[in-house]
Amino acid sequence: MSTKRFGTAIPILPSRSIDEQLDFYQALGFEVTYRQAKPNLYACVRHSIVELHFFVLKQLNPANSYSLCYVHIPDVDAVYKEFSENLKKAYRKIPTKGYPRISKPSNLMEDRRFHIIDPAGNRLLIGTKHAAPKLIVEENSKFASAFETSYRLMYAKDEPAAAAKVLDLVLPKAEEASAKLRYRAYVLRADIALSMDERAIVNTFVQEADRMSLSGTVLGDATEEYEKLKELRAYLEGGDTC
Repeated sequence: MSTKRFGTAIPILPSRSIDEQLDFYQALGFEVTYRQAKPNLYACVRHSIVELHFFVLKQLNPANSYSLCYVHIPDVDAVYKEFSENLKKAYRKIPTKGYPRISKPSNLMEDRRFHIIDPAGNRLLIGTKHAAPKLIVEENSKFASAFETSYRLMYAKDEPAAAAKVLDLVLPKAEEASAKLRYRAYVLRADIALSMDERAIVNTFVQEADRMSLSGTVLGDATEEYEKLKELRAYLEGGDTC
């Protein structure tokens, strides 16, 4: 099959309010390229990574939205940095809960990605493909399988409640897992709790991770979790985790 590109796909997404949508996307750094009032409300925005169009669906419930779009880009961390800094300037914080919100980049098997969920509940999956598939976990056990499922539910699907349910089934047997996997599981569970505003649970699993005495080699293989743990500590101390 030819790899020649024949055109560009432009998502047309629902919104409850054109003004609400445009305010958010302009805060991200998008440019409004078109706005129509009659015969129906319609608007277009554009950024170097993607063009998006919006129509109004007044009965839309963001929590029940199934609209999503994957945007493949060369440098996911650079785009996340741009968007998060723009949002912080506009809102004085980075929205990480509710609608709208943005998640931090995480490594999955196929890519490194972050999510943008806009005021209407539309989800943009913005990612950079790995040169080769990257294993989430290298161990083969019931605990490892549960960890991988929980990790995907949290970072690929943005379903923290489901992720917590899966991981909580195996955490009582965490001592059976390797030190690295146990450490990663504690940090993952704390991060899940943070997304659900469960401060006490965040504290519990941050303490579990902090109690572990890990070698430099193990920590070197869990740098993402090590950095996330610092953010979780800052949250518990009342600092700015954004």
